[in-house]
Amino acid sequence: MRKPQHYRRTFIREWRLKRGLSLRQLASRLEHEPGGKTLSHASIGRIENRQQAYTQPIIEAVAVALGCEVADLLYVHPDKAGDVIDLTARLKALPADKRSQALDYLRFLTTH
Repeated sequence: MRKPQHYRRTFIREWRLKRGLSLRQLASRLEHEPGGKTLSHASIGRIENRQQAYTQPIIEAVAVALGCEVADLLYVHPDKAGDVIDLTARLKALPADKRSQALDYLRFLTTH
C-alpha cells in the first residue's frame, strides 16, 4: 500500500476560521472574486489537510477571498500574529545586505 503524500503546510484553515467561514462559504467566495479560481469545498479541505497541492493562482485567490496576503497563508497563524511575526516577515522581505545590517542591529540592541 502506498503511503499518502503530504504537501506543504498552510494556514488556510486558521485564516478561514478566523474569518468565520465554512469550507463551502470560502469556495463560494472563490467563485465570485474577479479572476478567482473555481475550487470545490472538498478540494479546499484537502489542501488544508495537506492531501492536495495548491497552485500559485489558487493560493492567490484564497488570499484575496480571505482578505490577507499569500505570505500570511503560508507563514502566519492569524491568532499568533504579532510583533515577532511581523518583524520576521519584514526581515525576510529585505535584500540580503539590508537583512544582515538589521540583524546586526537587533543583536546589538539585545546585548546592551
